[in-house]
Amino acid sequence: MITALSGGQFTRGQFTSPLTIAPAPTALNHVLVLNGFGTANDEVARRNAMDTIRSLGGEFALVGSSSRTTQQALDIGRLLSADVTLATTFPNTSLGNQLLQVAKVLRFNQTTPALGLNRQICFVQIGGFDTHQNQVGRQSNLLTQVSQAIQAFYNATVELGLERQVTTFTLSDFGRTLQPAGTGAGVVGSDHAWGNHHFVVGGAVRGGDFYGIPGTNGSMFPVLQLGGPSDTDTRGRWIPTTSVEQYAATLATWYGVSGSDLPMVFPNIGRFGVGNLGFMS
Repeated sequence: MITALSGGQFTRGQFTSPLTIAPAPTALNHVLVLNGFGTANDEVARRNAMDTIRSLGGEFALVGSSSRTTQQALDIGRLLSADVTLATTFPNTSLGNQLLQVAKVLRFNQTTPALGLNRQICFVQIGGFDTHQNQVGRQSNLLTQVSQAIQAFYNATVELGLERQVTTFTLSDFGRTLQPAGTGAGVVGSDHAWGNHHFVVGGAVRGGDFYGIPGTNGSMFPVLQLGGPSDTDTRGRWIPTTSVEQYAATLATWYGVSGSDLPMVFPNIGRFGVGNLGFMS
C-alpha cells in the first residue's frame, strides 16, 4: 500500500533516497537517531571516524549513493526534533500505526519547511493474504484492518487540508483463484492467480466507479465461468485486461510525470493502447 504526495510540476531529480522509519507510537524525534554518538570523547571520536570513512570512495557510484543516503538520514533525523499530534483517531493496528506515522510526517512537514517533502512516496505494508486455507476468517480480519486504517488516514489528510494532494493506492504482486483449493469447511483457501482489483483513495480521485480496460465481453470484469474465455485454466485464474503499467502511469501522470517521460519510467507503456485510465482528476 502506497501513499503519494503530489505538489506542483514534477521535474527530474526530485526523488530522494528511500528511508525507513519506525511506525507509531514511536515519536518522530526518536526515528533516524544514531545510537552511541553522544558528546563523550570516545563517542565524538567514533563519529569523526564514521564521517571520515563516509568521505572515502565517493567517486564510485554505489559508494557515493550510500554515503548520500546516510547523510540524508542524518539531516532528516536532525530536523525531526519534536513529535506532533493529530486530532484524527487511528486504529491501534500494524497498518494503522504505519499510516499514522505517515500522517505525522505530513503534519511535521507543514510546520517545518526545511524538511522539504514537497513530493514524496511513502510505502506501508500488511501481509497475511497468501492464504491456502482458512481464507474467509483471515481475509475478513485483514480487510477490516485495511478499511479502518485507510479511512483514518484519509480523515487525517482532510484534517491537514491535504486530501487533494495525497493519494493512497493498493498494490499486490498476485491475485487469488475464484475456485477454492482444498476441501472441508474452514480449511479451504485459494491458489495464486493474476488479475485482481485495487483501491485508490484521495480527494483527487474520481471515486465511486470501476476503471480498467474492457475485455472481449465488453466489460472490465471477467466472464465468471470456470474454464471460460477469461480463464487461463479451469480454476478462475483470470487473465487481466489492464496492465500494472497503465495503473502506475495514471498515478504517475497525476504525480506530475509528463507524457514524454512516461516511456522512460514505464518502458512497456507503449504496448498498451491507453496510457491513462482516467481515475485521477
